[in-house]
Amino acid sequence: MTLIEKAAETDSCPVCSNHDRRTIYKKARDPITGDCFQVVECSECGMVRTTPVPDCLDRYYPPRYRGYGPIVARVLSTLYKLRVSRWARRKPGGGSVLEIGCGSGLMLAAFRQCGWRVLGLERNEAVAEIGRRSLGVEIVSSPVEALPHDAQFDLIIMFQVLEHIADPIGLLRACVKRLAPGGFLITNVPNFSSWQSKFAGAKWFHLDVPRHLNHFTPQTLDATLNRAGLSLTHLSFASLEHDPYGWVESTLNGLTRRANTLTRFLMGLDPLGPAVLFTFALGALLIPAAGLLSMVSWMAGRGALMEASAVVSVPARK
Repeated sequence: MTLIEKAAETDSCPVCSNHDRRTIYKKARDPITGDCFQVVECSECGMVRTTPVPDCLDRYYPPRYRGYGPIVARVLSTLYKLRVSRWARRKPGGGSVLEIGCGSGLMLAAFRQCGWRVLGLERNEAVAEIGRRSLGVEIVSSPVEALPHDAQFDLIIMFQVLEHIADPIGLLRACVKRLAPGGFLITNVPNFSSWQSKFAGAKWFHLDVPRHLNHFTPQTLDATLNRAGLSLTHLSFASLEHDPYGWVESTLNGLTRRANTLTRFLMGLDPLGPAVLFTFALGALLIPAAGLLSMVSWMAGRGALMEASAVVSVPARK
């Protein structure tokens, strides 16, 4: 029995615990290790997930994962400041924010400039150290469950994090316990029902198996939040940071033999060479179309990324 066949008998949907599923992609390849996985959909609630889930994910998160160089970090920092300024306006006098999976802390640094008290959680210690050293923000490598029980935050952010979590409802319930009265949660995840996903299929840049264990649609994201005791208050699809880039990289994945060539170089996994230079040149030609497709998809509610705002509703279901 293969690992995938064994997984079909043992794993269950992270939202409804149902075992029945249909296969969407029989072979989705990890762009870092080359390992292959399946992408399946729950026959009960429609949740899409990666299978099998590796016993240990460490080898799929290299030390340089999300550890971008100074140029990319500066671009992201500028775009994140725009996003943070919008979020911070919900509490003009400042407050406390917890970011789970904060990377090097670019968003936390922007919040601190707005007068907020900040704390970040990041599993990649090497990336966390970059943030502590270069940005001076407080980042720890502990899970949210290890925070003091009386720790309360006005805002909890999970920016492209929930899709990485084997038990998303468990994590969300832990967040509910740490939201201050009147607080809110923001989570940003790839949209599996987006035009970009449908266009690229198993070569979609934001599929990113096996790091992305769950693949949300607007409906399954709403259901996941609800089961954790959260009520969705707003859902948007605009992502200037990651949507146009996703169109470029996904298209290149279909045109070239290597997956995520640009991203591998930007994370320092591959050296500069002819293949990278060729891909950059080809990618530059795709930028105008990528920008246009992104804006149209945002207006249609089919953008590649979703941002959900939620507040505590009812006690989490048992």
